[in-house]
Formats: sequence, structure tokens, C-alpha cells
Amino acid sequence: MSHILSEVEIKNYKSCNGTTLKLCSYTPFVGYNNAGKSNCLSAIQWLLRKSSLSDGDFYDSSKPVEVSAVIEGVTQEIIDQMPDRQQRSIAPYINSETIKIKRTQSLPNAKVAEIKLSVWDETQQDWVLNPTGIDNAVSILLPEPIRIGAMENAAEDASKAKTSTTIGKLLSQFIEPVKVAHEQELNQHLLQVKSRISSDGNMRFDELDSIDSRVNEKVANLFPGMSVKLHFETPSFEDLIKGGTIKVYEDAQCGRDFSSYGHGAQRSIQMALVQYLAEIKRSSNEQLTNTLLLIDEPELYLHPFAIEQVREALLQLSKNGYQVLISTHSAQMVTAEHAKNALLIRKSPGIGTYARERLSDAIQSVVPNSIHQMEQLFSLSHSTQVLFAENVVLTEGKTELRLLPYIFKKVSDKTMGQDKHALVAQSGVNDTKKSLQILEAMDLPAKAIADLDYGLNGAISHGFIDRDDGDIVGIKNIFVRLSQEGRVTINGNNLPRNGIVKASEAFEILANEQDAQPLIDSLHNKMKLQNIWLWKKGAIEAHIGTGSKDEKSWAAFKNSVDEVSLQQVCPDFDGIRELVEWLRAD
Repeated sequence: MSHILSEVEIKNYKSCNGTTLKLCSYTPFVGYNNAGKSNCLSAIQWLLRKSSLSDGDFYDSSKPVEVSAVIEGVTQEIIDQMPDRQQRSIAPYINSETIKIKRTQSLPNAKVAEIKLSVWDETQQDWVLNPTGIDNAVSILLPEPIRIGAMENAAEDASKAKTSTTIGKLLSQFIEPVKVAHEQELNQHLLQVKSRISSDGNMRFDELDSIDSRVNEKVANLFPGMSVKLHFETPSFEDLIKGGTIKVYEDAQCGRDFSSYGHGAQRSIQMALVQYLAEIKRSSNEQLTNTLLLIDEPELYLHPFAIEQVREALLQLSKNGYQVLISTHSAQMVTAEHAKNALLIRKSPGIGTYARERLSDAIQSVVPNSIHQMEQLFSLSHSTQVLFAENVVLTEGKTELRLLPYIFKKVSDKTMGQDKHALVAQSGVNDTKKSLQILEAMDLPAKAIADLDYGLNGAISHGFIDRDDGDIVGIKNIFVRLSQEGRVTINGNNLPRNGIVKASEAFEILANEQDAQPLIDSLHNKMKLQNIWLWKKGAIEAHIGTGSKDEKSWAAFKNSVDEVSLQQVCPDFDGIRELVEWLRAD
């Protein structure tokens, strides 16, 4: 990829009142219905293909619509390939291989000529309005985008015979080899047609000459000295290409119009064309232009394997002369590799559509150059949930991962997905602080669940609890007593270690001590203020009554609950219910 739109700012366009988008070569836009994902794509399309916007396109009709963008990667090599006139137009505004442009429409329904393109002048620190030739120069770098919209417009779009339609644009992208191979041959045939039906053809059909003669008898009576000839314009090779469309064949039937098929077939054909485009562009080394491919929900009506094929085709295109921007509701369209660059699109009253901080940017602000944290939060399974959630629940335990969704539904009568919660496993409790900070930077509400021992170890090192906190001191004193009684083994820091019992079992023993319970309750409440839940009995197993952390115990727990009830099975049902209520609280 030579150059791309790296950042776009949208002002006063539909729901985008002040929307900033950071883009890469393949950028998924993720968000709920009506968040404004399609509006973002339409604004980018308008930036590169000016057209008059109506009242409905303005967030506030008394203010102008402005869409500005940064184009990065405009090297001297690319500039040198441009025609001289376009080089002269654009070169003064390139700064460190970057140029910034802005499209503006002041009023609804303005004439197209009144819609201006400005370019940023770094030396003057100001916008320069419509410098000579800048539109053409930009269109060489970034030609008119290919937009594949929602399926409700697919049939109408495909039935039109214009290069402005989706099908027409896709056809024009890969018809070039046909043109190179057969244009001369086809032009010879077209000349033969022209010689027979044009007014000056030297081999005109006798019938046309006869008609001309009969008509001219009448013309001569009215206008002596004047004559006419019938003339039929012969299409050029380009005209034939512009009229290209799709006919669909099924079994031995005759070809049918694309629009006669259902949405599933229509979408499949559209995406098949995209896949073929990816194939023919794979070996292309063309670097001068970079076409934006803007697609609304490419996964619509496709089965899971087909979605994966389309995703891979789009990724291939993003490496070969295309910048791919998609809106999606499918986690299959977002690989773990590209989740870090996905845009979480949201909309709120008074603000309009906005993009939350990308994972890649949030990580760099919290833990710069941290590969581990990125891998931890966004493995393939994690990205599926986090990108499509409104709340994130972090946990380190396998039992929580297996049973918490089940418990959550039993208590709330809703799945975690219905309540827009993503349950994310951490590789260890030491990731808790950084994970919470990264999610906070992304404006994603998050809570963590940890075993009781975290409150006396990680919580202190992470700065959530002071080392000299009264609850910590009191709990350690109890561990000293339990050690003296021969019930647990402690280390030099007066905390349990494996010995008489396992360290994890020592915390369960602690939780049953009457004098420890007020201290644990107090520590638990302090950690809740930090959005961290501590299991007061040591770990989840003591609260739900499972004896071990394995599939057999988890299956037995579910079976028991299904036979009777969660309240009857859980030794600490009130604590479990309190957890679910805490997770659901704002």
C-alpha cells in the first residue's frame, strides 16, 4: 500500500457533527444499528466524489458541511508519475509525504460548482481554497470510491447500466484485459456497423437509402434545396463497457436479471465480483492510484465460510491498490490481527456519531510498545466479544469463564450478550490494572473479578490498596495466628504459601474465621470502588459449591441447578446474586 487516508474529520454531515476517524488499509467500523457507520462511509465518499447535499444531509442546515482528510504516504516517486500539470498543482502542499484536503458545502442544495476543495498550506498554516487543478490531482491519488451499499438498494443498483453503479464500477476495474486484447478487433466490427447505419456510411442499407429518398421528396416540397438522412450513432468500445451489467444463469435456464433473485444471491454475486477483483489485483504493482472500497455489511446473507472468504478477499485488496473500509456486525469480519485498528462507532444525544479510541492507540497511551497486552486482550476469541459489547468483564479463572454466563442468565433471566457484556479471560491477575486502563482509554466500561488473594498482593502492587491499610494489616495478623495454630503456612510477608495446605485453601480457611469476615467485607467494598470484585470466600468455587476446577465439576453444577435451583445449590446464593447485580449496575 503506497498511500492511504489516515485520518478523516467530519463536521455537520447527517449524524456526524464532529466525528474523527483514524483509518488504516483495512478498517472495520463496528457499532449498533443507527450509530452512524454508514454515514461515516458516505461522508468519505462525498469527500472524493462531490455532489450537492440536501437538507437531510446537514446536521444543522445553518452551518456548512466539512469533511477533511489526511492522505499519508504520498512519496516523491508517486508525484513523479503524475502528469506535469497535476504535479505542479499538488507538489507545493505535500509535507513529509502528507497532504491534507477539505471538501466544503456551505448551504443545502448548493450548485456543484459551489462545492469547494481546499488544501492545507503548511507554510501559511491555513487552508488554500480550490487551487488550480487540485481536484484532478487528488483524483489521481484517490479516484472515485467504489461503494457497495445496503442490500435494499442492490437490485436497483445492479439493474442500471452506468459506471456510477456498484456493478458498473466493479466491471470497469477488471475489464481492462478485455479492452487490451480485443478493442482493435471490436472496433473493426463497429466500423462495419457504422458504414451501414450512419448518415455518411459507404455501405448503407438499401432500406435506409429508400427511406431517405421518400422523406426527402416531402422535405423538398417544403424546403427546396434541403435534404435529410437517417443517422444511427454507433457505440464506441467505451460505450459498450459502460452498458455492462450482469445476467444470472441457473441450471439450463435462460439468463435472468440480477434483480429477479433474492438478497442472498445478489449479495453473493456482489461479493464474488469483489473476490475476483482481489485475484486479478494480487499481482498488480500499480502504486499511483489507491481506490477506496466502501462496503456496508459485506457479511449480509452469507454463510460463515463465505464470510471468511470475503474477508480474506478484502484483506488481499487492501494490500493491492485499495483501501478497504467496511461497516460490520460480524465478528468474522474482524480478525485478531486487525481488531486493534477497528473503529467502535457510537452515537449519543448532543454529540452525534463518534468513534471510540482504537485499541492500538489505547495500548500505546497506557503501555507503550506492549505486544503482550495486545495479544492478551484481543486474541481471536476476545475480539469477537469486546468489539461488539458495551461492558467488559475481566476474569482470570476458568470456572468463571465456563459458569459465569450460565449463572448470569439464571439470576438475571438474560444472557451476558443480551445485556451487552463481554466476558474476557486474562492470562493472569497481574494484567488487571493495565487491562482496565486500556479499556478506560477506549471508553469501554469494564469491571474485573479476582480471587481474594489479589486483594493482598496485586491490588497493593497496582496501587489500588495501601500496603499499610488497616484491613490488610488485620488479615495478615489473622494469618499469623492461623500459622501458629498449625493450620496454614505463611511466607516472610505473613501471607499464605503452599505447605500445610495449599495457599488457595488458606484463603478459604481465612474466610471462615469470624474475626476475618468484617475485614474481608471492608476490603471487598474498597475494591468494588475500583471496579474489581473480590471473592470473599477465596474463589468462586467456595461460593457456588464446586469442589474442583474441571469439566466434570462444572457439568455436575449445571445439572444440579437445572434439577432444583441456583438458590438451593449455591452455598452463597446471596453473594452470587450480588455479583450479577453489581455487574449490571452502571
